[in-house]
Amino acid sequence: MSDDNNTAAVCPWCQTEIVWDEEIGPEETCPHCFNELNDYRSLHVRLDGDDLELTDDDDDDMTELGGYGLSVKKRLEQQEDALECSRCQDEMVLTGTVTIEDGQFSPFPAGGAAPAFLTPPFKLNLFVCPSCFQATHTLSDEDRVRLVTEWSKSDEDLDS
Repeated sequence: MSDDNNTAAVCPWCQTEIVWDEEIGPEETCPHCFNELNDYRSLHVRLDGDDLELTDDDDDDMTELGGYGLSVKKRLEQQEDALECSRCQDEMVLTGTVTIEDGQFSPFPAGGAAPAFLTPPFKLNLFVCPSCFQATHTLSDEDRVRLVTEWSKSDEDLDS
């Protein structure tokens, strides 16, 4: 009876069983999906009875990152808006608002009878990605409504 631990593995990406030749040794890439078969983005889980325990080689980093990840998760559960990071596609955390007053923003001059697209004062929601720390602004809900209302009125004025 042979030792299956040395001759077979499961690809964490495509869940395909990989059997390798004992003379050659373990595969470095999956022959089915061609992803790397190392510990990159891998989570090691040790099941011991009813307890689930996460393991990592560097327990100090795991504790720090685990606390950070827990804080991020709580924050994401509390926020209503969900925004995906354009860089890494993780969910971004709403960190607060930025108020733009007169003198801090110069609207681009509009041509013809059209009003400027956005005039101060207005508020921006600031989102930060917890993974790559990309920051993104979105217009606040109140100012979105104000913008649409103002532009709807100006469109009616142009039609008359």
